[in-house]
Amino acid sequence: MAEKYRNLPQTGSLFKSKFKTNDGSEEDETREDYYGTYVDINDKEWKLKGYINKSEYGTWLKIKTFDPNAKPKQSEPVNQQEEPEDDIPF
Repeated sequence: MAEKYRNLPQTGSLFKSKFKTNDGSEEDETREDYYGTYVDINDKEWKLKGYINKSEYGTWLKIKTFDPNAKPKQSEPVNQQEEPEDDIPF
């Protein structure tokens, strides 16, 4: 059985997204152009997303990192009043 490939510490890999269609749709505008992983000096694996950006000054690659094992931040509870359940819409 083949083992899952993992980068060595302080190395990473980016791959071109197969899901980016460049069809101009709103969903496609927010989709990453590249994705991959990076392993830091402490042997912790990070997920990477890369976006190609263009401006009057040229083209560049913007990279976002996130920890896939991190727990999502808990937002403060919203103070909502409970409404009785009934079929009357007013």
